[in-house]
Amino acid sequence: RGQSMHNEDLKQVREKWYSAFFAGDVKHLARVQADNFTVTTARGIQSKKSQIDAISSAKRNGSWFPQGGQKNDTELTIQDSGSTTTVTGQGYTTSGQSQGPIIAFSETWKWDGAAWRVISLSYSAARN
Repeated sequence: RGQSMHNEDLKQVREKWYSAFFAGDVKHLARVQADNFTVTTARGIQSKKSQIDAISSAKRNGSWFPQGGQKNDTELTIQDSGSTTTVTGQGYTTSGQSQGPIIAFSETWKWDGAAWRVISLSYSAARN
């Protein structure tokens, strides 16, 4: 398995992960996200459990991307550093007819020998 194949696999896993996020598919999220997964934003750090609980309750209220949503990467760089792989870039989300602001993001992924797991996601408004 060459590195480029490995990265193609990772891209597909990312796409499915983001689709699951917008769909509120917490079972899929829980599987792909490492136990110590964290999301870091301007508001602070969220654990895997608090993220999944928040998505579950928003889904129950019908307030979780009621129009559906998707993420569009405008820039993407994949850097392999031994045991982990860092994905950085910029992108925006669309939901229904509305487009969100451009955000800069960084994800840390780890190949555990059988599957890709995401360890962390951080994002913030992109500086133009």
